Amino acid sequence: MMEFVAELSVWEIYAIVCGFLGFLGILIGLIAARQRFGIALQVLPLIGVAITTPVTEHLVIPYLTERYPVIFANKDLPRKIDQKTTLTKIDFADHIYSYFYDLDDDDDDFDPPLVKSAQLSDLCDSLLPKFSSGEASLANYIYQLKGKDYSFSVDSTDCS
Repeated sequence: MMEFVAELSVWEIYAIVCGFLGFLGILIGLIAARQRFGIALQVLPLIGVAITTPVTEHLVIPYLTERYPVIFANKDLPRKIDQKTTLTKIDFADHIYSYFYDLDDDDDDFDPPLVKSAQLSDLCDSLLPKFSSGEASLANYIYQLKGKDYSFSVDSTDCS
């Protein structure tokens, strides 16, 4: 069920949290109204709606991001990395991250080993915590240029 929520847009997540907290305020207000606290029925739903933003930003979104990182990473895609490179998709399966890029380049001489060596330090900075924790064992970088795939991989031995 939570994966379904993670796949929703951010504004839909806010709407669900707002509806839930507003309903919870009404429910508690009804219970309190039966105990002669009639003002609670008017105030508690408003409080529930008012705390929507902090609850969503500090609890719900961080929880979903941690639990479903790939879903959240893909929400902002495609994303231009530079003038020629667009990150189109991120996959994660069997402890392997796969990053898919489209290249807008007129050259046919794309050299994956050269790209890997040029970016290895930055890649290792972001991947080393994932390797150390056991979250990931490998990261694949797949570039598509003029219908042809070029790729390279990075594992923990590349980062030591």
